[in-house]
Amino acid sequence: MAKKFITMFALASLAMSMTVPVGSIQPKTVQAAQITKSKYGFDKQFKFPKIWRGKWYSNNNFTPNPMNIHTSAINLPLTNEYIKVIKVGMVKGTKKYPWEMSSAWQEKNQNVLAKYLRASSKKLRGSKWIVLSPVQEKTTKNGNAFTVKTEKIAGKKYKVLFQSNPEDGLVTNQFFKTKSLTDKYSAYEFKNMKYSKVNPR
Repeated sequence: MAKKFITMFALASLAMSMTVPVGSIQPKTVQAAQITKSKYGFDKQFKFPKIWRGKWYSNNNFTPNPMNIHTSAINLPLTNEYIKVIKVGMVKGTKKYPWEMSSAWQEKNQNVLAKYLRASSKKLRGSKWIVLSPVQEKTTKNGNAFTVKTEKIAGKKYKVLFQSNPEDGLVTNQFFKTKSLTDKYSAYEFKNMKYSKVNPR
C-alpha cells in the first residue's frame, strides 16, 4: 500500500522537519492548470519525464529493491509494490478534494486510495522536485521529493536520482542507473546538493 512508501523515511523526515525551519525554504507548490472531477478525485495520470524512467539502484537500508519508474507509476523500493501516480482533482458530485472528504468516505475508499500517490511540484534549494504523497492528504510533509540531475563522476557525466524531505530539500537518498555506480558512490556527497545527516545513505 502507498502508506508503506511513507514509512520508508518517516523518522528521517520528522527529524529534519524539526531541525530546519520550513519558512526559510519557502517551497512553491505548482497547481494543475485545470481541475476535473472523478469518483475518487483523480484528475489525470501523472507522466514522469522520459529520462526518469527505468530502474534506479540505491544501497540505503530502506531500499532493498530498485526504484522502478514507469510512465505513470512506480515500484516502491521497500516492498516492490506497483503504485500509480496521479494529479488530484475534486471528487465527483462535490466541490471537495479527497483530503476534504469525511473520514467515513476516506475509510470506505482507503483500499482504492492506497493504490495511488499524488504528484505535485516544489522548488527547493533552487531545484524543481516532484513530490509523491498520499492522495487523501493536503499536506505533502508525509511524502518524498525527487529530482534528477546530471552529475560528473570520475570525469564522466551520469544521471542521478536524488530523494529528499519535501519540507527542506535535504537529500536522504540517491539512486544510480547501475549497481556498480551505486556500490561506489551511494555515500558520495555531490557539491551542488545539501545532505541530511539524520538518514545517512
